[in-house]
This record gives sequence, structure tokens and C-alpha cells, in this order.
Amino acid sequence: MPGRDLPAPVRLFLLFTGINLVSWQCVVGQALVLFARAVDMPPALVGVLLSFLPLSMLLVLFAYPLVEWLGARRLLLSSWLGRNLLVLPVFWMPWAISRWGAAAGWHLLLFATLAFSLVRAVGVGGWYPWLHEIVPKSQMGSYLAMETAMGQTINILLVFVMARVLAMGTGLDRFLAIYGLGVGAGLLSVLIIARIPGGAGLRGEGRWQYQPRQALRRVLTDRTYLHFLVLAVFGLASLMWLNAASVMYLRDVLLYSDTHIMLLLAGGGIGVAFTVRFWGRAADRFGSVPTMIQLLCGHALFALAWLGLLPHGRLTGWLVLPVLAFTSVFNAAFVMVAARGMLCRVQEEGRVGYTTLWILAMSVANGVPPILAGVLIDQLGISGFRLCFIIAGLCGFVVAGLLFRLPAEEGKPPVRELHYLIRPTQPLRSLGRVFWITLGLDDRRE
Repeated sequence: MPGRDLPAPVRLFLLFTGINLVSWQCVVGQALVLFARAVDMPPALVGVLLSFLPLSMLLVLFAYPLVEWLGARRLLLSSWLGRNLLVLPVFWMPWAISRWGAAAGWHLLLFATLAFSLVRAVGVGGWYPWLHEIVPKSQMGSYLAMETAMGQTINILLVFVMARVLAMGTGLDRFLAIYGLGVGAGLLSVLIIARIPGGAGLRGEGRWQYQPRQALRRVLTDRTYLHFLVLAVFGLASLMWLNAASVMYLRDVLLYSDTHIMLLLAGGGIGVAFTVRFWGRAADRFGSVPTMIQLLCGHALFALAWLGLLPHGRLTGWLVLPVLAFTSVFNAAFVMVAARGMLCRVQEEGRVGYTTLWILAMSVANGVPPILAGVLIDQLGISGFRLCFIIAGLCGFVVAGLLFRLPAEEGKPPVRELHYLIRPTQPLRSLGRVFWITLGLDDRRE
């Protein structure tokens, strides 16, 4: 059984993560773009819709003292319950559209997504501190790889279910059925949270002696952590430029059906599920920084490859699946490895401040590109899509180059000594190593 060597609290957290992912994907996952376009929401508003979740995370800056005062468990319990109740107005959409038109449906979907995002932001600050508390540092990379692989397996199953549901008709009922599954899974995840040990808040006088500003100020003086954080932000932003444009490109330019798109996404999920553990193993072995460099180079190459997926092109039908699959692999693996690198740099004293700053930075990286991409696509059409792909690719290569300047993790060799992995003067050989690791063929040892 996967994870049998992990402590019992970690296995419970893994179970919670899996059930929570079902809720996430059904309510605010990739089907959300198709849902929005099904009610004729303009691309610019779709970009705003996608930005709600990450940008709302800026609330963590004000809510993170609650993690220490109330504890991660109590905070997650209340916020996870609240967010699932506040999305219920979505089920009024058919009535609202029949009475006031399509714009009423847009507003209900925007409201539900914004409410879900804001309430989640209040509680999510407890996620990483709780994880940091119960997962041994020596197992962090393996845990995150296992979590990602499990998540992708769930995603694959969900995508097939969603594709089947979406193929059953053309009305909104099919999207509302998916939404209902997400709300049910979200309520179940609340029950699992209550069973996970740890996550307690400060007690007695310690609660009132805790000063959140000092905790955050301590993080802002850790220059090594901040340098890593800044480059991780721009690396994730390069991923988001591609993510924000790719699903709409498949639907609006390549003219693929909703079912076809979901099946393609399932193919990408299968690729992630089978390969992400190799990247987790590489990060534990060499450190996060060299692994992030490799992943960003792979991402940048395939971001530019989207330019070759031309409407009515002879090879487009053959290339779209491998391009999307490798895009998904490098995306998921980079997010996982960057999170591992962050947690390995977190100091025990002030860990809530460290993880809060990370959440804030990631919210900006996730939230700004979809807005900008939506505006470009609205204004420039197909040229806007192509500009998004170019920005994603160039940004990925630039950040990969800047990562060479970061110091290595404790106990890991500097990047400049890892000639076996990364050779800037031989880019094709380095990219070959990226595919070698992705396919699990990297059996050599230092």
C-alpha cells in the first residue's frame, strides 16, 4: 500500500488531501473554464474568474495569526465548511438565466467562486504549518511526490467521469451535477480534518504573547529564503501564462468539444501520475534548485511547442496529446519540487510566517497571469494566445538561468558541480536528461 511507511497522521492528511482534491476539481478545477464558456462568459471575465482563487490568498496576510491563536485544525474545519456552503447559489443558475439572461448566470458563478476563494483563503494558512509539523523533513520530497501522484490518479478518474457527464447533453445540468459531487466531497473532507492529530493553537498566555508582525519580520530578514521565493514566483508565473491560455485554446481555436478536452486532460494526468515520483526522488537526491532548473527548461520548450498546434494543421491531432502531457508533467512536478524546496528552507521558529509569505507570493504568481492572458486573448484573438505561449516559454528559460545563482540546500551539492545533470553549454544534452528523468531511466548515482 502506498504510504505504508508514513506515520499515521501523515496518512490521514494524505486521505484528506485526496478527498479535498475531488471537491477542488469539481468546483474550481479545469471544468470551471468550460462551465463559464458554456454560459457565454467573455474570455476577459473568464480570466478574472480564474484569478479569484489565487488573488484572494492575499487575505492570508491578515488571517495568518489565526493559525497560531486557533490552531490549524479548528481554522481549517470552519473555513472548509463555510466555503462549501457558500457555493450553493450556483444551483440557482438555470432559474436566474431564464429570468434575467446569461449575464445573471455569469454573476452567480463569479459570486460563488469568489466566496469559495475568500473563505478558503482565511483557513488555508494552516495547511503548510500543519504539514510541516507532522511530516519528517527526510520524507518531505517522497510525501509530496506521493501526494502529487495520488492527486493525478484522482484527477484522471475524475476527468473520465466528467467527460462522461459532459457527453450526456448540452445543458447546464451536466455542469451542476459535477458541482454537486464537489460539494459532497468538500463536506466529507471536513469530517476527515477532525480526525487528524496535531494542528493545535497556542494555549494560555502564549496565545496573547504571540506577535505576528515579528514572526513575519523574521522571515523578511532571511535573504536566502527570499531569493528562492522570488525566483519560484516567476517560475510559477511562467506556468500560469500557459495554463491560463491552453484550455481556452483547445476549445476556441482548435474547436475541440468539452468531452474531447477532458479526455486530453486525462492523458496529461496519466503522464503526471506515472512520472512525478521520479522528480520527487531527484529533488530529494540533488536538491530542489537543480530539479527546478530542469523542469523549467522542459516547460519552456513545450510552451513554445504550443505555437505549432495550428488550427486545421495536419500534425495538430497527433501532437496535441504529447504536448499537453509533457506540459502537465513539468507543471505538476515544478509546483511539487518548489513546495519541497520551500519547506526545506523553513525555520522551526516562525514557520507560520515562512509559509504565509509563500502562500502570498504564490497567490500573486497564480492570479496575475490569468487576468493579463484573458485581456490579451480578448483584444488580440489567436495572436493573444500565441503571445501567451511565447511569454510562458521565454519567462521559463530566464528563470531557469537565474536559479543557477541560488545556494544549494543543506547537504546538497552546488548546481555548478552537477555537470551530470545540467550542462548550460550543451542544452540539447541537458534537455535529454530532463526526458531521461521523466521516463524513470535515471538510475546512475553520483
